[in-house]
Amino acid sequence: MPNSKQFQYEVDVAWDGRRASTLASGDLPAILSGPPSDFPMGEPDRWSPEQLFLAGLASCTMISFLAHAEHKGVEVTGYSAAIGGTVMRRVEDGRYAFVHVHQRPSVTVAAGQAERARELIGKAERDCFISASTTAEVQNDWEIAEG
Repeated sequence: MPNSKQFQYEVDVAWDGRRASTLASGDLPAILSGPPSDFPMGEPDRWSPEQLFLAGLASCTMISFLAHAEHKGVEVTGYSAAIGGTVMRRVEDGRYAFVHVHQRPSVTVAAGQAERARELIGKAERDCFISASTTAEVQNDWEIAEG
């Protein structure tokens, strides 16, 4: 696609010994990462790559929704989300991967704007770069309320 926008991102990973690492990107605060706490050498005070993936997807969906809401003049007064995912061996290639993600965004908008907010859901889901980058089935159960 000619004249297509491109976005570049970089993260530095430094091994902390065992199976742990420190993630850094520019001047942002570092993130401690390692295996999930239920895996060998997992540490409960470090973010696992699986948690970071889910957090990235949920955060990306939120940012996409908020951008569309701002563009359409929908006043968002609250946003939260719960997200979980299932990792299992895929049938098609035998590799372990996220096969299903279930996200439950809960959005509060100003009085009289719930229907307009619901019209943004498809765009928010479509425009999240992270969900577009995964082969996992992503199920979104949105709750839109006025408050």
